[in-house]
Amino acid sequence: MSPKKETLKVESAEEAKASLTQRLVDLVSPGVVGSDRRITKTPENWTPNLELTPEGGILTSTAKPINNMPDARDLLIEFGLDPDEWHVTNLGMSRWQRYDGEILESKRLKLVPLAFIAEDKIDIESLCKELSKWKPQKTIEPISGPLAYLVVVSDQQIGKKVGDSGTEDIVQRILNTTSEAVNRLKDLRKIGRSIGTIVLALPGDHVEGNVSQHGRLQGQAASDLGITEQVRVARRVLLAQIKAFAPLCEELIVPVVNGNHDESTRQVTADPSDGWNTEIASAVQDICAEVESLSHVKFRYPAKGNQNLSININGVMLGLFHGHQMGGVNPIKYLEGQSLGMTELGQCDVWVSGHFHHYRAMDIGQRFWVQAPTLDGGSNWYKDRKGLDSHPGLLTMVIGENYDPRKDLSIIRTFRV
Repeated sequence: MSPKKETLKVESAEEAKASLTQRLVDLVSPGVVGSDRRITKTPENWTPNLELTPEGGILTSTAKPINNMPDARDLLIEFGLDPDEWHVTNLGMSRWQRYDGEILESKRLKLVPLAFIAEDKIDIESLCKELSKWKPQKTIEPISGPLAYLVVVSDQQIGKKVGDSGTEDIVQRILNTTSEAVNRLKDLRKIGRSIGTIVLALPGDHVEGNVSQHGRLQGQAASDLGITEQVRVARRVLLAQIKAFAPLCEELIVPVVNGNHDESTRQVTADPSDGWNTEIASAVQDICAEVESLSHVKFRYPAKGNQNLSININGVMLGLFHGHQMGGVNPIKYLEGQSLGMTELGQCDVWVSGHFHHYRAMDIGQRFWVQAPTLDGGSNWYKDRKGLDSHPGLLTMVIGENYDPRKDLSIIRTFRV
């Protein structure tokens, strides 16, 4: 039998072109391409958890369908805790979609024993009553003149608790240094400084707040006042300072910027020009507007969206910013950028900031930057970590057109208990 003849297949032009194209693709390709995708299964249940210490703890609730979550009191009962013995300092919520499409949610509660709060709570009414009685030790007559006396009250962090020291000690330091600042003004005028303007600068962190360090500062181990109480005390302390300086000058200017502790929230992006320092100062501004003897007190705030302020003080451009914007401790890099961008802050003659809690000064070309010390109670955490602690104090200096701001710079030192 003769062998079977193979049939010769003739490709059309289109088939030949397609075949060549595929061969070219195979030649170009290095091999198997594309990334694997991790396939995860969303857990059906969220593991509840309770962690407690003598100073407080964290409760993570069981996951439940959306809008079916019990309130904080019922969650405490669910975990066997007495709602009358625990205070919720922070409440967070998580939501996610389960594999079957259902939306679940879980709550996270930060807890502090009420007994602990009661022990550490200061008597705010007594403190405010004492504030209303306070007066500086000495008064002096107002004098006209082209120079300005700059008093920088920075990083008070009213409400901050460090060991046995708290708000009462912070307030006492502020009042004591204010009295000393009044005396310092008297001495400067005695030696011929023609000071007609006083600038009471507030570069931020007026209160301890409740957002820094991811909300941990709300616990009573770190704060002896709630946020509304902090603001109330700060407002009355600021009013006391204004009443001390206002009779001594032709014009009292209060420039205000917000620090990181002054932020009212971090859950959403907030306007940096608005914060607790702004609220404190604007409330005092309303009071001054109603009192004839305080009609020469002027307040200045950043424009919306801004967190620094530049103002003309008797021919000198004064720049005020908190300092957390620098992202480190090198002011030159930050101010170089402001200068290159020709911002108002970048064109100032004198810059004042705070944030880093210790005094520091630097010549930047022909201009001058100074960092104000703090008036708070210090930081055991920083001291344990670095072995160092800052010296509290109040920065004062004299500024004016063609007047060297370094000439009369002084730190009014105070002490921590």
